Amino acid sequence: MPHAAPLTFQQALKKNLKRVLTFWAPLSVIFAGLGTLLGFYTLSTYASAIGRPDLMAAAMEAKSALVPWLATVIGMLGVYLLILLATTVLFGLTVSLFNDFASEQHKLVGVLFVPVLIGIIAFLWLNFKGPRLDDWAKLYWLLGEAAASLLALWWVPVFRIAVDTCATMANPGKPRSFWLRFWFMLMVALLLAMTVISAVFPASLILKAYIGEETPDAINRLMYTSMFAATVTLLPVVVFYVSKADLFKRLILSVLAVIVTGGLVIGISPGSPAAIVYSAAFAMNVRDPVAAHFMLTKTYAKEDFDTQVWGDVETVRGQPVISAFPLFSFGDVLLLCPAGLINKGRKDWPVESAYCVLTQSSNALRMPKKSIPAAGSETQAPGTSK
Repeated sequence: MPHAAPLTFQQALKKNLKRVLTFWAPLSVIFAGLGTLLGFYTLSTYASAIGRPDLMAAAMEAKSALVPWLATVIGMLGVYLLILLATTVLFGLTVSLFNDFASEQHKLVGVLFVPVLIGIIAFLWLNFKGPRLDDWAKLYWLLGEAAASLLALWWVPVFRIAVDTCATMANPGKPRSFWLRFWFMLMVALLLAMTVISAVFPASLILKAYIGEETPDAINRLMYTSMFAATVTLLPVVVFYVSKADLFKRLILSVLAVIVTGGLVIGISPGSPAAIVYSAAFAMNVRDPVAAHFMLTKTYAKEDFDTQVWGDVETVRGQPVISAFPLFSFGDVLLLCPAGLINKGRKDWPVESAYCVLTQSSNALRMPKKSIPAAGSETQAPGTSK
């Protein structure tokens, strides 16, 4: 019985789209449930990051605000993954140089993986633990590492044959050209060096998200986490080229590898989930670091506010008017913090948020801004003349 011809990429895509449409109703219910859980988890992560987990009980009632919040968080996750994927893309470009030797690319990806892995680990060790070097010294070190890697790779038969084959295919009229091989090797060296340099992107994300104390143990942990994050992002390329499935399945496996590796990096990086949702809160104006005057129409009185924290609190029509900014604004839940704390960072809020007042958006009226008269002049209404 003859074997069926393998499906093309377009045929496999259409076939799987039909499957999705067939089971769309149950899939939509599953995705909606997972989206709701993810939305509440990320909202809880933000509330815990600012030291106010008590906000969640009231915020859970605002389900209509959950959709834009989740979309914003997913957008921030996408930006995070794009930064992480810089290493993946550059390593993929390196392997793609050998597309004319496709039958052995599954071996070449393993051959190229070794020097990149060694280079990333050595480069990050140099930045964390090595001697203090300026940027030029680090560049020379990288170029030397790339040159040593190429010399070592040249002794690997499959790599040497691949270079010879790809250089010949680039210009069949000059099959033994030395310069073709030189420029090809130079491109490989540059891409290998850029792949190693791109390890600073996941490392910088991890360092930026960390807000703990800089102890020797913490520095070691951050170094090992950065090494893992930079090297694990190479796996989607390895999966794509090592897999013997058709193109569509290889792409799906690579996308799954990207999601899994991204989740691993975020999961093991101290403070990364909180950093992502903290940025998402700013993008969605859940956290709005712009001070304004708010009149609190219920619950609070002028005597409730410490002047050392809140400054002078006015009273208008028997209601307190405070200078504050929203640290948590979700649905009808509103957490207002003193304007004097507006420059506090994420690491400060677990302590500083105790000074904030919890109210409802419907009970906090934003007062119009008043003009400040110049010294020695009288206050003049707009559009009038003396």
